[in-house]
Amino acid sequence: MSNAYSEGRQKVIPAVLLYAFSGTEVLMLNARAKDGMPGKWNGLGGKLDPGETPLQAAVREFEEEASCRTDESQWKWAGQLYFPNFKAHKAEDWWVTVYTTELTAEQRSSIPLNDPLQPEGSLHLVPLSRVLCLDLWEGDAKFLPLVFDRVPFQGTFFYEQGRCSRHQLSPIK
Repeated sequence: MSNAYSEGRQKVIPAVLLYAFSGTEVLMLNARAKDGMPGKWNGLGGKLDPGETPLQAAVREFEEEASCRTDESQWKWAGQLYFPNFKAHKAEDWWVTVYTTELTAEQRSSIPLNDPLQPEGSLHLVPLSRVLCLDLWEGDAKFLPLVFDRVPFQGTFFYEQGRCSRHQLSPIK
C-alpha cells in the first residue's frame, strides 16, 4: 500500500534541538526571520546531514551556531518531538531529537553572546525563570518546563499557519 511518504509527496526531516545550560541560565538563539518563518527565540540545532547520527549532529550544529566545541558524551537525550507538516509549503514533517548539556566555564566563555552579526541570530544566556516570557514557538512553551526539570518526554505538535493548533505531550517514566 502506498502513501505520501513512499510516493515522495511528504518528507520527514530529522533534526536536533539543543539546550545548553550554564547554572541557572540556558543558551537561547534569537533567530533571524527567514524563509517566511518569524524570528523566534529557540534552542540551537538544525537538520541532520546524510549518514549523521543525532548525537553527531548535536556536536556539529552546536559548534556551527555557538562557535563552541563539545563532544558526544556531553549531550544527554531529553526527548523526542514530532511536528507533522510543520513546513506545509515544502510538505515536510520534522522529527526532532532534543538534547541538553551543561557548559563548562571555558565553553561558556568561547560563545559569542549578544552578537547581532551571527548568521543564525544572536545568542543569549537567559535565566531559566525568564525563558517562558520570550517570543517562543507556542509548542516550545509546553515542553520546555520538562527540559528544564530534566524530565524525558515525547510529544507531537501540529502547527497550522504558524500556530500550534493541537498537541500531545507525555513525560517518559
